[in-house]
Amino acid sequence: MASPGEVDDYVGRLRLDGRGVVVLGTGQGIGGAVCEAVAQAGGRVLCVDRDGAQAEATAARCGGEAMAADVTDRAQLGSVFDRAEELFGDDLYGIVDVVGVSMPELLADGTEESMQRQFDLVLRHPVFLTQVAIPRLARRGRGSVVFVGSLAGVANTRRLGLYGTAKAAVHHLATACAQEFGPQGVRTNAIVVGRVLQSGGDPNPDDEAVRAVERAVPQGRCGVPGDIASVVLFLLSDLAGYVNGARIPVDGGIGVVSPLPSTQRANR
Repeated sequence: MASPGEVDDYVGRLRLDGRGVVVLGTGQGIGGAVCEAVAQAGGRVLCVDRDGAQAEATAARCGGEAMAADVTDRAQLGSVFDRAEELFGDDLYGIVDVVGVSMPELLADGTEESMQRQFDLVLRHPVFLTQVAIPRLARRGRGSVVFVGSLAGVANTRRLGLYGTAKAAVHHLATACAQEFGPQGVRTNAIVVGRVLQSGGDPNPDDEAVRAVERAVPQGRCGVPGDIASVVLFLLSDLAGYVNGARIPVDGGIGVVSPLPSTQRANR
């Protein structure tokens, strides 16, 4: 940070040179893009996914390290950060949590098993992070944690009630972490993501469901992984050094659009 009267090096503050970042959930487009963004900014990356082959492929693209783990299991999550400390030592700096899969169903149709599975996939491991991972950053006196949330956790979406409830809890958890770990130098933020076209498995862009979203989004398109990775990189970097406890929408503006039809009369 520049002293009063000096010009700050804003571009330099975007760099992550030598800092170690753990990215959880690198098998999809967002996680892979985050790893590439961190690496391009000079950071060192541990790419973690339940699918070891996916983690290896991402690590190969960005020059990072790979590890296969089911992060919904507390012991395996602990092993991930044991490995991170071996790799990065005191340079362990960042955590990005991209893990979370929606399982669409109506609330009335949900079983106890499906409810538990949805909460395990979305909420269980972020809570574990507050116990087995974030304290490791706090002991070093600095760090940045980014939870990738969802618009479903802010605005109700049909058939995503349980998923949205779990994501809303993740958003709140981020603010709780900001308060608890902020005094120890660790910033925690969440981004609220709209519809993103992931690589491999999303509908064809000509699909009517995609076109319907694009018509609703003020920017006229769905998001792509790079849109999310760009904001994650900002939050990891010193450019966001005074951003803590924020929930930042990255949704093309759809979150501020009223679903109600316009009732305004035309001027005559």
